[in-house]
Amino acid sequence: MANVSRLQTGYNNLPAETPQPLPVPPGGGGGDDGGSGISARQIFGTLRRHKLLIGGLALVGTTIAWLVANQLAPVYQAQADMVVEPQSRDVMRPGMDSTQQPIDYRAMETEASKLRGERLARQTVLALGLDKSPLYNPELAPPEQSRLRAIFQPVLQILRLSDAPAKPQVSPEEVERRLAAMTPQARERLVAQIADAWLGGLSTQTNPNSLVLTVRFRAADPQIAAASVNQAIRTYIDDQKKEKSEGPLEMMKFLSSRIDDARAKVVEAERNLAKFRAENAMYDTSDASALTKTLADVRAQLLAAEQVATQRELGVKQGVSADGAGSGLLADVASAEKEFQAVASYAAPGHPEYMKAAKRLAAVRARLNEERQRSAANLQAEAKAARENANKLKAEVDRLERELKRQTEGSAQLRALQTELDTAKQLYSTLLTRLQEVNVLASVDKKGDAKQINEATAPVFPIAPRKELIVLMAFMASLALGVGLSIGIELMDSGFRSVHQLEQQTGVAALGMVPYQSAGRLRRGHKPWLNVVDKPNSAFSEALRTIRTGIALSSADHPQRTVVVTSSVPGEGKTTTALSLAAASAASGARTLIIDCDMRQPSLHKNLAVENDAGLAEFLSGQRDLEDLVQVEPKTGLYYVVAGKRPPSPTDLLGSLRMRRLLQQLGDAFDLVVLDSPPVLAVSDALLLVRQTDTTIFVVRWEKTRRDVATTGIKMVYEAGARLSGIVLSQVDLRRHAQYDYTDSGAYYYRGYRRYYGDG
Repeated sequence: MANVSRLQTGYNNLPAETPQPLPVPPGGGGGDDGGSGISARQIFGTLRRHKLLIGGLALVGTTIAWLVANQLAPVYQAQADMVVEPQSRDVMRPGMDSTQQPIDYRAMETEASKLRGERLARQTVLALGLDKSPLYNPELAPPEQSRLRAIFQPVLQILRLSDAPAKPQVSPEEVERRLAAMTPQARERLVAQIADAWLGGLSTQTNPNSLVLTVRFRAADPQIAAASVNQAIRTYIDDQKKEKSEGPLEMMKFLSSRIDDARAKVVEAERNLAKFRAENAMYDTSDASALTKTLADVRAQLLAAEQVATQRELGVKQGVSADGAGSGLLADVASAEKEFQAVASYAAPGHPEYMKAAKRLAAVRARLNEERQRSAANLQAEAKAARENANKLKAEVDRLERELKRQTEGSAQLRALQTELDTAKQLYSTLLTRLQEVNVLASVDKKGDAKQINEATAPVFPIAPRKELIVLMAFMASLALGVGLSIGIELMDSGFRSVHQLEQQTGVAALGMVPYQSAGRLRRGHKPWLNVVDKPNSAFSEALRTIRTGIALSSADHPQRTVVVTSSVPGEGKTTTALSLAAASAASGARTLIIDCDMRQPSLHKNLAVENDAGLAEFLSGQRDLEDLVQVEPKTGLYYVVAGKRPPSPTDLLGSLRMRRLLQQLGDAFDLVVLDSPPVLAVSDALLLVRQTDTTIFVVRWEKTRRDVATTGIKMVYEAGARLSGIVLSQVDLRRHAQYDYTDSGAYYYRGYRRYYGDG
């Protein structure tokens, strides 16, 4: 241990450590290989990597579709054409021959619906004897075999492990016996069920430009398909003939009953009209016109009489006669008064002249009063007579108005009764005419309008299922599913696949990648780091030398002697990388020391197959001297210090001044000191070491470490003040990595590269 004895001296002369400025990581891109888009090469690479998944899904999907398609019963379709004249004849339509009526082509759909009707379906089912067929009668169907066996039956037949299962048949005698044992109600229900199932295979197609109706039927038996089409057409034609022969008879019965009702209505209408004429004395509707004219004349007379009566009554009030009676006596009175005034002017009242003049004046006045009384009596009599005449005319007007109102109401009711009678007579006449026409139709039109053009024949090839199409569609669908799953797996991949991808995501340079050493490629009990010595020309050894070179070139001005190897989380190959790097350095002749700084979960001693009784923890706590703890691995010449027993507070020991002095002294004594530290996201121990060493290596496991986890760990290392040389992508599966279309894909694997490496 003389080589390390000088490490104990000079601790008190160590200068205090000056904190280094925190480096800022460069911004990284988001692409995988330097581009922002997805290239065709990447897409084909994705499909190539998942070719087993895609091919397996396509094979499984196609096989399942082939098995299912072989289980589908074949469907045969037969068809025939027929000419149909729709039964749209209107026997109640007068003045047109039934053969001349225009054809409503929309009624073709009605005739097609009649052909597909339930009544005709039952007749066809019974005519075909489908109640005795095991295809339609479930009681006669053979028992079904297991669904799973039925699916794999084609495979068993191809492998000659099984023969096609024989279908048991029911004898005709047994069929008749079973049908005879059924009750009429059960037989009716059975026929109805078979008719519904049979209608499911029947279809029709009309042509709007012709009277041709195409009838099709689909069935599992080609003979039944053809027989169903022909029988359906025959049943329809027979039913149409029956309808045409029975229709006129039914129409005659209907018309006869309607004629009796019409005749009764005519008689009733005539009776009501006669009764009304008799009760209201209305025989001529022109009486109302004469009455209206008379009423107008009487109203004119009434108006003149009213005017005369009003004048007479006004004269009575004023005392003036209409003929000017007493006008002469007034002149006499005026003359007598004048004469009396003249006598009175010169004679006294007792004078004979005075007395004579006064007597004469009194006599004239008496005659005037008498004339006035007589004239007033005449005037009152004339006014009374004029008023009586006006009242009589008014009464006549009222009477005429009442009579006219009665005549008007009666005329309207009379016209209604007359119209009702005319309508009843017209209906009665029409029914008689149509009854005669129906009699003619019943005697001459005895054949149906439908005619079958061609006979349906049993088809040779089924129309469904189209097994080739089903298998092809299943193959395309399963292939698309495989491609979709492959792309989905790629999109959900959160790990790093390439050093270029790692650099762009984190913004930190990558030192290289370490191939994965599977257990199958290692001898029993052999450690991966020993490949540096046992196989110096292998890809693994070359990867470690590349990393070592990258560390040396990371700082040309200052030699990188103390190196911390850390990671984000456990299980990323941090210890293997650190030990392999140290072994590669020692194998090259450099004085190299590795220290296990993970006091919580130490693993260096396990890889070196040594005890962990005393180590770094005992030295930092002052219990042991460093020269007693430094050991040498004999095969590589690598110096090492294990972690030792777990202390109460590893963080305090790693952050102590004793640890800083130790690292400074070791950097002077060795060409390279490698510190295997704990993961930064687990504990903060490594964050204390990164500021005390020359550089740091960050290990990320290929494919497994999540990108966000790695990015977070690198950020914590930078924030702690580390001088990061780069990132190492560990445990890379070279065979799978070669399938990716990155620029470093295939390194250490392609034949062009592999000739540079060897197993020895």
